[in-house]
Amino acid sequence: MSGVYTKKCVDDVFDTSEGALPFKLQRIAEDELGETQAKRQDALEKLTQLLEAEPDLNANKDPKFLLRFLRVRKFDVDGALQTIRNYYRNRASCVTIYRDFLPRKARPAGRKLMMVMPNRDVYGRPIILCKPGKFFVSSEDSEIPYADLQCTWLICMEYIAADPAAQILGVVLLVDFAEFTADKIISFSFGLIRRALEYIQDCMPMRMKAIHIVKQSYAFDLFFALIKPFIKAKLAERFRFHGDNFEKLHEEISPKTLPEDYGGQGSPIDPDEFWKRVDAAEKDFAAANRFGYPMRDQDDLPPDTEELKQELTSL
Repeated sequence: MSGVYTKKCVDDVFDTSEGALPFKLQRIAEDELGETQAKRQDALEKLTQLLEAEPDLNANKDPKFLLRFLRVRKFDVDGALQTIRNYYRNRASCVTIYRDFLPRKARPAGRKLMMVMPNRDVYGRPIILCKPGKFFVSSEDSEIPYADLQCTWLICMEYIAADPAAQILGVVLLVDFAEFTADKIISFSFGLIRRALEYIQDCMPMRMKAIHIVKQSYAFDLFFALIKPFIKAKLAERFRFHGDNFEKLHEEISPKTLPEDYGGQGSPIDPDEFWKRVDAAEKDFAAANRFGYPMRDQDDLPPDTEELKQELTSL
């Protein structure tokens, strides 16, 4: 039977417009998020209209920013709108962290403890390395208030949220609890920690795909027991507890890219290289600070529960 053969070109299959995703990411975005050029445009228009009708919210309506939230909600426009509201409410309630939320606010001591690693996991996802165990509360040379530590982590998260690969593939945390002790738990602000969990679970414009915990000790068990009531079931399933055995970790993060500290053969991680890139984005952070709900005069944090108070008193 004769017919007409029409040869397809790249433009017929992929979006080749200016600013389009790399072809590989386009395929993943369509398969996992339902993203197509037509759906993206339609969702952006609807979301922009909804945000314009929000009387108290001065939201950033730049399409690149809105896409972060559409992707994390798989193009559910109403879901994206609610996540944007949550995101800006979270910022407005944490004055200590988000007032003058700029890279320069990250102290040198904190920059050594929080960074995005130069290599990605086996799925192509960015890895945020955190070292809360090396958070010092008594040494004058390295002392950093807990709020500054959380601020530094959130600067890392805000920076990587602009990466389309993070928006589509998600991100992972590698949290090193070496040297973590009970006295550090007492110095934490659990109100801020609950806001951080709220950020991950309800506000973050990326999917948290895994949280790898390494080198944890009994002090970590105490800490995790305190925050576990505030962790939703979906996030709880993403935790991976490795201790000092990195075999399972290496299944998701290649040992060729990990430093010796985590059983790998890679070079030591230089945080300065990452933070140079963050510092170069200072203007982007400053522009983002103009948006949101009106900033409160002081932190509006959830109070410690009676159970939490009793546990902290017993430490």
